[in-house]
Amino acid sequence: MIETITIGRFKNYRKICEYLHESIKTGKAKQLQLEDWKRYFEYERDGNAFIITKVYDVPKEKIRKKISDTSNYTSNNTKNIQPMIDYLQIKFDLNGNWYSFTDWYCSKLELMNKTICNAVYHSDEIDAVCEKYNISDDKLFCEYVSAAKSELKNMFLKSLAYLEKKDKITYHDEYKFIYRLGKRTLGNVITDSINDTIKEIETTVCNDLNEEYDLSTKMKGRQLLKVIYSQKRLTEDFKELCLLALNENDNVLKELNEELSYQHATYHPVYNSICNERPIIDYRRGISITDMELEQRDKGYIDTLALDITNRIRTKVRRSLRKSYRKFMKQSDIEAIERVLFQYYDDKFSDGFLYLTEDDISDIEQIFGSNDNWGEPVSMECDFSIEEILDMPTEDGGQTESTLTKIDCVGHDDLCKNESHGGKFRRKLFDVTEKIQVILI
Repeated sequence: MIETITIGRFKNYRKICEYLHESIKTGKAKQLQLEDWKRYFEYERDGNAFIITKVYDVPKEKIRKKISDTSNYTSNNTKNIQPMIDYLQIKFDLNGNWYSFTDWYCSKLELMNKTICNAVYHSDEIDAVCEKYNISDDKLFCEYVSAAKSELKNMFLKSLAYLEKKDKITYHDEYKFIYRLGKRTLGNVITDSINDTIKEIETTVCNDLNEEYDLSTKMKGRQLLKVIYSQKRLTEDFKELCLLALNENDNVLKELNEELSYQHATYHPVYNSICNERPIIDYRRGISITDMELEQRDKGYIDTLALDITNRIRTKVRRSLRKSYRKFMKQSDIEAIERVLFQYYDDKFSDGFLYLTEDDISDIEQIFGSNDNWGEPVSMECDFSIEEILDMPTEDGGQTESTLTKIDCVGHDDLCKNESHGGKFRRKLFDVTEKIQVILI
């Protein structure tokens, strides 16, 4: 790049990016890009204009971040995420693009099947999948997929944070904002510049809903998402209130329109801006990776890591469902769901738990009745931030898997459209399934 740079003036950020053959970036990524340019040349700002005043003959050495405290990232703390850390560094191909979490799981990391991930949000697709793959419990199917995505997201984000601490990756946790551009067209802008604002708005909305509907006396703020996302009506209210707050926030609109002007060459404030006539209608969280220290290994090792990751997810989800799912689970259903959900499947996998046989379940239902009336299971996906996830105890620290990450409802990936998730939330879980299963076997 340095051989072609000359002293000169550029009208705005987009123009200097075109001159340098650099991609348009936003938020934190843009800040890092501007800082990296200082290795090659000196520049001044005059309003929106960039003025290159001096070009170095040899680029300055890239300054590596100094890691002052790695006590939270010792080998003991990474044992549960080490396969994902290795997998990312071997599997990933850098392109800097933003991807939703579902796209990460299914397309980039190739660990889950996208059709199955998305099926849980459409009742007709749930029925079709369960019929095709002989899954007798459609609610178990939905809960398993939700829990598996939560566990994988938890592992993925913790691995990214660890690699960042070790200065082996540059990644960006960003939102894609989708707005009504015309009667039949949509526009979008991706940025991390208002992440904190999103968190503040969601916290306020969660507390308001809690006050209105008396959701919980023990939880507050975004902790309530796991309750809100368990009911369709609350989910819709949450979405509506968050979008209303975003569209009424002048600072948000100003920030997003500024980003739009950088990202889209045809942007015009009169015709393309986000405003009352062209409001935000959705927002989704995702990740972009712009730099990473990669490693080379053979495909056999990649497959081994993928299988290891999948087996860890299977172990944690099964354990979690035994605590939270209030119906008897057939082993055949569990295995059928896993076989169709994961791209890598280990036939020899065992979690060491003895499940009830169908005859056992039939005998119990004859004694106690088949209508247990235990209520609907509570979705285990909640959209906690990376910082909140990192503050959670590790598996060895006793953290229950039900308080993990949610991505597939409002503003994240696909909206939850499955009415079966709308069951009444119970503050006291009727947690007897696991005990009965163990005793009978």
